[in-house]
Amino acid sequence: MAKEPRFATADPLCEAAKRPKIVSQYRDYAPPFEVEPIVARMLESVPSKYMLGLGEIVLTNASGLPRRLRRSVTKSRKRKASIAKARGLYYAAWQGRPAWIELFVDNILNWWGERRWSLKLTFIREILIGDVLFHEIGHHIHATVRPEFREREDVADVWKVRLKKQYNRNRHRLLRSLLSPFRPLMRWIGKSLEKRQLARGRVSRAEYNESWKEH
Repeated sequence: MAKEPRFATADPLCEAAKRPKIVSQYRDYAPPFEVEPIVARMLESVPSKYMLGLGEIVLTNASGLPRRLRRSVTKSRKRKASIAKARGLYYAAWQGRPAWIELFVDNILNWWGERRWSLKLTFIREILIGDVLFHEIGHHIHATVRPEFREREDVADVWKVRLKKQYNRNRHRLLRSLLSPFRPLMRWIGKSLEKRQLARGRVSRAEYNESWKEH
């Protein structure tokens, strides 16, 4: 979700060519697992050219936002959306400060509902964190590298799918090789499940089309 810039904690002297810093700023909240290593692995999978000018990834919790910000809204798909319910926000570079991303870890995990037991599984953690992180990086790519004249949330969703696929290819090479004989079946199951998510409005049409387009 893109957001108009507010005060960012990023170091304005951070060199553009460096990968963004990961900063934890939780307020009276402790995530049930370490999020920083997951974010670090995912950032390593993103080509550096797509992260030029991105200063920080701030990990925080929406429940700890000041009352003024909890009551604030942003725009998503031409509609107002509550910041208190957001899973992530992208802040463009502003007044000499580099762009940065804010991830609300509590909202990211709460989005998974009652299935908290599954957070013990690494791949579930990666799905939840990656969905938001790569989407927000997609906003940065759209704003700085590959501008497109269409709905910015759709553009971010397309980049999310591309970046997730690249991460999974590098991260799970052996598993992908072992499961290669079952790929058609797994693709059919995955497509069916995501079609349900599309019908429920939990994924966008742009994300669905990018996920299952034929190459």
